[in-house]
Amino acid sequence: MRFVIPAMATVLMFGTGALAMAEEAGGLGSELKNEMGSMAGEAKGDMKAEQEQMKENFKAKKDQMKADMKAKRQQMKSEMKEKRDALKAEKQEMKKAAKAKKANAKKNAKEAAESLTPNLD
Repeated sequence: MRFVIPAMATVLMFGTGALAMAEEAGGLGSELKNEMGSMAGEAKGDMKAEQEQMKENFKAKKDQMKADMKAKRQQMKSEMKEKRDALKAEKQEMKKAAKAKKANAKKNAKEAAESLTPNLD
């Protein structure tokens, strides 16, 4: 019986300690779970904010590209108009030159015809 009481005390002491450690481990697990949940929430929030930022950056780049393309189209349009106007002016100059040449040729032909016809005076 001398050995039974210390053995029982030892069993009770270790059993109670194990129970206390299990309870502490359960509390630690719960605390760890809560911490992981809050970290996951923060990570989701950060990812969402990052996605929003990327979306805004993409939209800004897209808008800038549209503006650049519009400006380029306008520039090309004005350049083409200048070229058309230059060609029209050149065509008008050619018409004037042809008309003047035709009038000059007609005048020369009339003078030549007059010089060939005898003077009946």
